[in-house]
Amino acid sequence: MRTHPRPDTLPTAPLDLGSIFLGPKGENADTFERLLLEAFRDHVFWRRNLHPEDGFLIQEAEKRAPGYEASLSVLSQELMGLLGQLKGGVPSFSPRYIGHMCSDLTMASLIGYFATMLYNPNNVSAEASPVTTRLEFEVAEQLARMVGYAPERQWGHLTSGGTVANFEALWVARNVKYLPVALRHAAEEAGVKGLEVRLPDGHETTLRELSLWQLLNVTPEAALDALDRFRARLGDARLAMEWVTRHSLAGLGYQEFGLRLASEFKDALPPGVVLVPSTAHYSWEKTCRALGIGARQLIHVPVDTHFRMSPAALEDTLRTLAVRQQPVIACVAVMGSTEESAVDRLDLLADLRERLGRTLGLAFHLHADAAWGGYAASITRGPGGERRTYEETLADYAPESWPSEGVYRALCALERTDSVTIDPHKLGYMPYPAGSITFRDKRVRDLVSVEAPYLFHAGGDESAYLGRSIFEGSKPGAAAAGVWMSHKVLPLNASGYGRLVGETAKGAMALYRRIASGDWAPFKVVPLPASDLNIVCFAVGHPSLETLERTNDFMDRLYRALSVGPGALKRPDYYVTKTVLRAHEYGRAALPTVEGLGFTPKDYDRAGGVAVLRCTVMDPFLASRRGKVDYIRGFVHTLGEVMRAELESARR
Repeated sequence: MRTHPRPDTLPTAPLDLGSIFLGPKGENADTFERLLLEAFRDHVFWRRNLHPEDGFLIQEAEKRAPGYEASLSVLSQELMGLLGQLKGGVPSFSPRYIGHMCSDLTMASLIGYFATMLYNPNNVSAEASPVTTRLEFEVAEQLARMVGYAPERQWGHLTSGGTVANFEALWVARNVKYLPVALRHAAEEAGVKGLEVRLPDGHETTLRELSLWQLLNVTPEAALDALDRFRARLGDARLAMEWVTRHSLAGLGYQEFGLRLASEFKDALPPGVVLVPSTAHYSWEKTCRALGIGARQLIHVPVDTHFRMSPAALEDTLRTLAVRQQPVIACVAVMGSTEESAVDRLDLLADLRERLGRTLGLAFHLHADAAWGGYAASITRGPGGERRTYEETLADYAPESWPSEGVYRALCALERTDSVTIDPHKLGYMPYPAGSITFRDKRVRDLVSVEAPYLFHAGGDESAYLGRSIFEGSKPGAAAAGVWMSHKVLPLNASGYGRLVGETAKGAMALYRRIASGDWAPFKVVPLPASDLNIVCFAVGHPSLETLERTNDFMDRLYRALSVGPGALKRPDYYVTKTVLRAHEYGRAALPTVEGLGFTPKDYDRAGGVAVLRCTVMDPFLASRRGKVDYIRGFVHTLGEVMRAELESARR
């Protein structure tokens, strides 16, 4: 039997990033076409050789029937029409596109997706997807190893995107937060006495002896350990989970659960809160609403002038909450903010959680929303998965000073979180849908599992039935295959994905320098601080506009000249996006930008925020200037022309 060597055992050579993509001009079209055709022909071969004795259901004579030919004619005609319409989209494959978080995609992910799409596996159950479910678990383990979770303890899977991943993270965090209360009631009803639990300061006591505040400040690990003890004492794991579920918040609902707390504990506590930085994605508010936590319980912690969550502000917030005994369900660190790609100092936040746990008895779930920046963690890994030093990492990008030591330490601290969101369809350069959620402790899976007899059968490998423990009810196995293929071609280490992410960061730094040092007179261009990853933002002041409100309107006109919407008749030479640093969210963090434009804090408050143009750099060749076009110079020239055209328009 002929065997093929695994990709990771093939001879290796220094990676040429040009081999990874189809290319903005289809430079690798021959290879791409050959592999797609191979995938299609192989699929047809499988169809024809599955029980060949079955014969053909569609006869050749039928293909010449008028109705048959007419149907195929409609198919061909409508495809031509669709192909024409698709050209009205944005050219995210081009270096001229520096708009949203989309780009050219790895050939490996596209080919893997296409090849598997023909088989249409649904990864909700291994019965419907025996191959791609295995691939999805392999992908989950690869991502877990990259962030530093123990492979044998982690639990993770792919999602449709970061929003669902964040939802699952908070879903789990909420259920773990209130688990000690459910355990206490379950143990009492089951007649299990003296069930012990470890407190944040290291002491152990029984659940029965704890106040409600203490019950809601058990660390996630200690709560899950107590669940294991309850199972062991009861002697039946499945029955134990039935007892716990019957008394859980998820099982009872907020109203009944709250009534029970009010009747048992006289010191009713304020509602639990979720802490996020001001830069957090809007999915967190949606998630708090959907889970019934409430948008009012979402607390935005101030960020510093580099748009990273302020550890000092977080400590002040936590101490205030502790004084009024308001539980913290979760704290979220953003590893690559959507607007600025700022990386929160996760290492400092994790240190703070440990310190306040020892001194104040606080405990909460720590989540990293690394939907955008998660793949940057690959720069910290060597070929064998070993952690590289900061000096080794920095040397790869010399003479650029990237990453900063703070960003490096923050990426290394991912291993200290309870869960991480990473989107392969962002900095993984893969097709939608491909988000992911990874939990450090696989025991959390039982707290969100729901049975479905037609899918999940007793006696089987329960871990193979993804659907019982995830939010989504259907999920494409093709996405798992696409991610798996891309990871095979580009390993999650410094020489694979680290190289790709690093080159894009270098391109962003080159663009930032050109914008910051350009002669923009009579306009005033004010860049935000240099990006932690690869997004460049800047504001533009107009020489004749005397209010921030009118300046924001001017920024909107620039944006519209450099973007395309539905029904657009003219395409710009370059594409950007726009965002607004809103005063009620960013606070003083945006003042350097406001003052750089010549306005005051009062102007900022009155306008409600300051508008900035946003350039998302995902082209790994931008800094190296492959080809005959200097795209950075071209963008700066185009931006200048748009600004001058706006000035002439105002004069008329």
